[in-house]
Amino acid sequence: MSSIEIPQLSASYAQDDASVWMSLPQVEAPSLEGLSVTINPPEAFTPEQVQARFLELARPLATERYRYPSEKLAWGDEVLLDIVGYSHGKLIPFSLSTGEWIRLEPEPLLPGLYESLVGRTPRDSLNVELTLPGDYPVESLRGKLARFSLQIKGAREVTYPELNNPAFLRAFGYGGTLAEATRAVLRQMEAEATQLLLCQVQRQVLATVAARTRVTVPAELIDEEIRRRWSASEGRAMSELGFDDARRDESLRAWLGDTATRAEVELRLRIALALGAICKRDRVTPSRERVEKILLDEARASGLPVQEVAAALGAEPQNLARIDQVAWHLTAVDHVMSRARVQVAAA
Repeated sequence: MSSIEIPQLSASYAQDDASVWMSLPQVEAPSLEGLSVTINPPEAFTPEQVQARFLELARPLATERYRYPSEKLAWGDEVLLDIVGYSHGKLIPFSLSTGEWIRLEPEPLLPGLYESLVGRTPRDSLNVELTLPGDYPVESLRGKLARFSLQIKGAREVTYPELNNPAFLRAFGYGGTLAEATRAVLRQMEAEATQLLLCQVQRQVLATVAARTRVTVPAELIDEEIRRRWSASEGRAMSELGFDDARRDESLRAWLGDTATRAEVELRLRIALALGAICKRDRVTPSRERVEKILLDEARASGLPVQEVAAALGAEPQNLARIDQVAWHLTAVDHVMSRARVQVAAA
């Protein structure tokens, strides 16, 4: 790695998700004294959760057969869908997706929706009415009647091999017996749960730092970030499906008016401002090793030699800015976390 020519990074912190390219308010760096969070230990996995993960990992070894247009869909099929939801004639925020493969199994947040697809054919269109549950992500719609329009674009029957078959177990690579493979899958899930717990700790610490930062985030900055997210997801899907401008504006307004979304975006902006001020006050800068690791990760993801990736980044300002942002963000987070005290609550 020592022979890699690293592109020159800027000398100021930039937000990690490249979401805001405008002037941000200047803030005073918050204190890092007395940072402390208490976390709950992760719960044990149920046998059903382990089985679901096992099948997820084994999916590449399953066989699939696309269903004919006249065939009926069955539980366990994978179905290609376009889907959009409405409540009282208005689009439900975040409900639209296009070209998404889903497995036919119950979805607690959408009771009865996927059940209605069983027995349908791979080219059907249908509308399904249901009552949104009390824990639906959009708080204002909990308990409300909703209508979902679905277009089935394809379906495939998925057949798993005998899970205790020696040939399958060899190909699966998690152990020589089904019991060994199951234990290995469980260990992987536990390792992921530990990593998730560390991420939760980080989020709590950063939220505490953000709360200590005295700043009013301008509403227009929040709006700009939400528009960016909408354009990259639901807005793009609506264009693909041919929605008119009125419906697109309605969808964007729903995103802009969603309380939880605004709070989450404001928090991320406050964190970005806090970390930027902390880096400046404490003279924190990314190390060469940090940048090299990011470049190596980029190379692995793209399948290209790391020297080629580094050269390409130096020639492309937008991609270089992204590396810049990631390097500064990770360095700032490490600095903050080094000052935090973490306690685990009694089980």
